[in-house]
Amino acid sequence: MVLDKIILKDFLTYSYLEYSFEKRPLLIQGLNLTDDKQKSNGSGKSGLQSAIEFCITASNSRDVRDSELVTYGKKQAELELFASCDVRKETIHIDWTIKVKGSNLLNLQIRKYGDSSEWEDESLNVSFSNVNDGKKFIMAWFAISKEDLFNYYIINNTRFKSFFKSSNTEKVDLINRFSDASIIDGLENISNEKTQEEYRAAEKGIDVTQGKIEHITEQLEKERVRDFAEELKEKREDFLEEIEYIEDKIEESKTQELDYYEKINEVQRDIKEVEEDIELSKKDKITIQRDIDVIGISIEESTKTLNNSSILVEKFPDTDWKEKRRVSLENIKDQNISLSEVKQEEKKLSGQENQILDFVNKLGIKLGGAITCPSCSHEFILDGDIEKMKTQKESALELGLKIEEKKKENILSNDAIKEAIEKIEEVLSRINTKEAAENSEKNVLIRSVIEATKNLESIKSKLRTGTQSLKECDSDISSYKRDITAFNESILRAKESIIDNKAKIKSYLKEIENFKALIEDLKAGNNKEYISTLKKDLKAVEKLIAAQRVEYITIGDKLYEMNQWANNFKQFRMYLANQSLSVIEYHCNRYLAGMGSDLLVKMEGFKVLANGALKEEITARIIRDQERTFNSFSGGERGRLLFASILANRHMINETHPYGGLDFLSIDEVFEGVDSIGLKHLIKSAKTLSITVMIITHVTDEEADSDTVTVVKENGQSRIKTE
Repeated sequence: MVLDKIILKDFLTYSYLEYSFEKRPLLIQGLNLTDDKQKSNGSGKSGLQSAIEFCITASNSRDVRDSELVTYGKKQAELELFASCDVRKETIHIDWTIKVKGSNLLNLQIRKYGDSSEWEDESLNVSFSNVNDGKKFIMAWFAISKEDLFNYYIINNTRFKSFFKSSNTEKVDLINRFSDASIIDGLENISNEKTQEEYRAAEKGIDVTQGKIEHITEQLEKERVRDFAEELKEKREDFLEEIEYIEDKIEESKTQELDYYEKINEVQRDIKEVEEDIELSKKDKITIQRDIDVIGISIEESTKTLNNSSILVEKFPDTDWKEKRRVSLENIKDQNISLSEVKQEEKKLSGQENQILDFVNKLGIKLGGAITCPSCSHEFILDGDIEKMKTQKESALELGLKIEEKKKENILSNDAIKEAIEKIEEVLSRINTKEAAENSEKNVLIRSVIEATKNLESIKSKLRTGTQSLKECDSDISSYKRDITAFNESILRAKESIIDNKAKIKSYLKEIENFKALIEDLKAGNNKEYISTLKKDLKAVEKLIAAQRVEYITIGDKLYEMNQWANNFKQFRMYLANQSLSVIEYHCNRYLAGMGSDLLVKMEGFKVLANGALKEEITARIIRDQERTFNSFSGGERGRLLFASILANRHMINETHPYGGLDFLSIDEVFEGVDSIGLKHLIKSAKTLSITVMIITHVTDEEADSDTVTVVKENGQSRIKTE
């Protein structure tokens, strides 16, 4: 079988890739131009192997969900793989759709072709009920187990198990698959379980019978040396010891009975004391109840007083003294304003009066300097009209009289205003006096309410205390009654114990009588009949064990013959396995020589030990001048050893495969420590195989040759670089 072509769409970092597999070894390197400092990492070179892996096995080594294989931001990825088989003359077309949401889809087609590679008919769709059945069809078509695929065909460090580091069980399983030992499968496992059970049963029967013989023999020896007189004496002494023990029990029971009587008397005294306490509590209860009744009357009186006082407080006139004071003060303020206005008017009139007096004085001075004409007796002054001045003087004097009258009126108004202010202040004083009296009376009523409230709370507190005391009395009485009940139960139990003790004493006395009767009946006996019976039993058992030993030997011989046949078959299987191991050793060394290595691998397999047992242990020894361990070699040499073992085991799988195996090998991250030159040597050595070999390297060689394929990641997308 060969892989022909793979097509990827929106898978990991591949937007689209169509790649036809070449039947020659190639080195796959990467170049990441998208992510700085990543070099080859993340370029997508491993993605090609992941696609092949998923197409065939429907799984991935990346340890991620299938949906994470889809290119980020896309809804689905599409993968197609074409493979052909010349033995069956047919091609399989595997078509996967991986969805981000929902289930994956699978389509399968098979197409037949003739010897000339010409198609015989159209492709036929493969029918299957569900995707799981489709997966099984793919695995059946390739006819290679997942374990072999991941170890010898599609290899990466996640699932690969090196032959040199695998467990012995894994090595044995691998060799058994190559050895054709299936032709004797089950023959070495001859079922001797039933015979072994018979053998063990016979052996167990002999042991049981031997035990019976020893027991009977021991009994015979005991019976032959029995001293009946001594036994009679010992029995008598045993009976007397029993009687003495029972008498001690009787005395102990009598002492317990006295203790019970004393306990009853003590409990009865306690009951009497508790009953007295009950009577005291009842008397206290009566006293407390009387106090509560008195308190109830006091509560009624205090409540009545409080209610009356509260009613008086509520009915007390609610005079707005503040408003009355405000009105009076406003009136005083208004009068003061009027008084101020009168004073301003008075000041103004005084000013006018002074101006008029000054004007009249000035006119008088001027008129005093008048000159009388001698001819006409007419008076005149030097700087004005004398008549006019006289008229002005008269007017001024009249105005002065009016001002004087106005001043007198202002004086009267001033006095009236002051009198009004005094009356208002007198009213204000009376308001304050009435308010004080009213507040005093109201405070007296309020204090009486407060006092009545306090008195009522005090009485209620006494009532609560009395009620609590009454409850405590009831609780004490209940507790005392429970104590009396417990005491009576204790007395009842003590009386029952006394009855039990009396019954025990009666029983003990009867036992003493029985033992005394046994002592009187004691007689010396003999064991002749018993010895005779034991001898007969011994002969019968000895006869039985002889027959059992004959059967045991017969079954043992039969089991030996069966084991001999199983051992022969095991040795034949060992021979076949060692033959396959020699073939693997030959091919491994052949591939090492083809790589130009001087290392040799020596395979050691199954051995027959000195005791005849078969040792199934496979070891792979590596030799260069002397035997050395796998880890002692350099990374390059370990890589060549691994590559040789992979090729050798892959060759063996293909040799035993019904369709000639799969001519394909992809290796990723397995050759740790192998540089680019070493990898190129591996590629060179694999050219003799004429099959598709893809070795993925994380070392980028800028001077790549024709044996190198470069996967380039640019702008987040991967592609295969073409010249």
